[in-house]
Amino acid sequence: MCDVPFHVPGHKRGSSTPPGLQRLLGSALQYDLTELDGLDVLSAASGPIQAAQQAAARVWGAQASWFLVNGTTCGIHAAVMATCGPGQALILPRNAHLSAFNACVLAGCTPVYAQPCCDPQLGIAHHVTPAALQAAFAAAEGRGLRVGAALVVSSTYFGVVADVAGLAAVCHAHGVPLLVDEAHGAHLGLHPSLPPSALQLGADVSIQSTHKQLSAMTQSAMLHLAPGGRVPRQRLARALQVLQSSSPSYLLMASLDAARAQAADPQAHEESLAAAEYARRELAKLPGLQLLTAEQAAACEGLGSGSSSSGGGSSSSSSSSSSSSILLDPLRLTLSLQQCGLTGYEAATVLEEQHGIVPELATPTCVVLALSIGSTRQHAQALVAALQRMCRQYGTTSCRTVGALVSSTAGAAPAGEAQLSPRDAFYAASEAVPAAAAVGRVSAELLCPYPPGVPAAYPGEVITAHTLQQLQLVLQQGGTVTGCSDTSLQTLRVVAD
Repeated sequence: MCDVPFHVPGHKRGSSTPPGLQRLLGSALQYDLTELDGLDVLSAASGPIQAAQQAAARVWGAQASWFLVNGTTCGIHAAVMATCGPGQALILPRNAHLSAFNACVLAGCTPVYAQPCCDPQLGIAHHVTPAALQAAFAAAEGRGLRVGAALVVSSTYFGVVADVAGLAAVCHAHGVPLLVDEAHGAHLGLHPSLPPSALQLGADVSIQSTHKQLSAMTQSAMLHLAPGGRVPRQRLARALQVLQSSSPSYLLMASLDAARAQAADPQAHEESLAAAEYARRELAKLPGLQLLTAEQAAACEGLGSGSSSSGGGSSSSSSSSSSSSILLDPLRLTLSLQQCGLTGYEAATVLEEQHGIVPELATPTCVVLALSIGSTRQHAQALVAALQRMCRQYGTTSCRTVGALVSSTAGAAPAGEAQLSPRDAFYAASEAVPAAAAVGRVSAELLCPYPPGVPAAYPGEVITAHTLQQLQLVLQQGGTVTGCSDTSLQTLRVVAD
């Protein structure tokens, strides 16, 4: 006897799906179900969802793992809410995802910023060092703030894996948990040729976008809690109950379980790793093409500047460097064709429009190509062939860099004074004023120049003349400024007097 659905969702197991959506999704919507008997409840899992989360915890070496149906964003919100409260401080890098700042609004905590290493060659932000994290703890102490947690990004959008073990040691010496935004690193630690995961290196919580590098559906992610007890399990569970939908998608959760089952087998990563190794080896031979190397990223520590060879990239799939604590994700290729006379934007356009290669990201200086568990040798061959043709077509010219932009952003000048907490700035009345009149006023919006992806001003911080000059230069050089309501920067929103 067939079940007769007198329950939500309204499409009744796909029977009333609009024709266009039916053609697109086929029979998939018959599995778009709700909390029926036998399907378990995400917010209080005790059946198949619990079993699936326990299986994930075993794969990633966690005490507990949670399925997220609102991406890593939700997991970052939950991790901060579980560790930081009103009046406490959260240490985070200024190139953290916007969700980390919004987590401060939700938790009522105060951000204390750790300065990431900035690449003077590419004008992009990399990792936070243990020394920079220690300096942030000292800054918090100097302000009389009690730190609830520190949050770092590893691996970064550009593929740099931080010294998580060193960062964890700094945090734990202060009695504070380390949270890692590992959105781009769900695959780490699952194969001997991949760098270790954040949990394997001593992090207390990691949040991963399982859909980015593994095979889960877009929007699905996981939060992993390490053994050790620095973050109470029930506080995380309670925060997720507050933040997650009470009607989670069973299709997303099923995709998380399937992605876990696939990724748990090291053999599943062999083809993508071989493809990445082939691409790295062949691209290193091309004159005019530069690959970001672990050596280059490590050289950015300390002085925030450094140099790398003018030739190609690392030929090692594990991408280890002379600084053993800094690694590159072998599946992330960050390359520059500036010596061929192409900006990152131009190179990305040529790759897509002339060769059918669609990059993950472009900046004025570089292009980011994301390989994943679904990447094949054929993908790598197509990429290499396209870049070989481009290097022949454009040749090696005098390096047309966005030098003014790089020099202005790589140093990452100190931010303006914070006069309001993120929560107070969020709720404050605001007004739009001409950009020049915004100097000396408190920003009501996040202003993030790209590159290097380090916010120049957070809500609650004073907008300085240097900040405005930096933002305007980014636009002049073809970059973008995210977070602002007026992307032309003719006006800026500030806290009303």
